Amino acid sequence: MVIHEYAGIVTELEDHDCPHCGKLMEPWLTPPETGWGVILICNNNNCPFYLGSETDIAHKRDDSHLGCRYAEDPSNGYKPVNVLAVCPH
Repeated sequence: MVIHEYAGIVTELEDHDCPHCGKLMEPWLTPPETGWGVILICNNNNCPFYLGSETDIAHKRDDSHLGCRYAEDPSNGYKPVNVLAVCPH
């Protein structure tokens, strides 16, 4: 069980490992405009999903190093979501 506390609000989440690298995913409080709340995200910089994602985004500028981190939304049955991130170049 992962316990996340922010601004006095405690959220208990199931432990989930990233299916791409096997590392324990970490809770992250998303910006309010996303509507997600707290999600679980893989912050492993060596995760194959993250490392291989820079070429997966269509219609982005060639000089952009955007990619995606694997995440799961607990409020939606832990369904996977992609979170934009800057990838190493």
